[in-house]
Amino acid sequence: LTTALFHRQRSNSSTQTALSQLLVIISDGRGVFHEGKEKVIQSVVNARCAGYFCLYLIVENPENKDSVLDIRQPVFNSKGELEGIHSYMDSFPFQHYIILRDVENLPSTLSDALRQWFQL
Repeated sequence: LTTALFHRQRSNSSTQTALSQLLVIISDGRGVFHEGKEKVIQSVVNARCAGYFCLYLIVENPENKDSVLDIRQPVFNSKGELEGIHSYMDSFPFQHYIILRDVENLPSTLSDALRQWFQL
């Protein structure tokens, strides 16, 4: 949906200059593969190929002792047999992510991310 909005805006633009667009996703980071792992990975790849820089900002509750870094998930082979337990973040589809534990740091974190994006 988001990439469709970006594409529509780019199509409506009267200039032919190359645009670089930043997509910031703010979430708790859990349930990313809710719509299916392949669909999410393909969407991330499509956005990257279309020139969108995706930044995933994971906001955690400092009062919650469980971090997204602590999540483990089972990995099964094609026969449905358990191959092992891997870290959730090992298969996280977004190349650029920030884990924010204190929401009061959100403005400075976003400004730092924007500054780094402009420097790319």
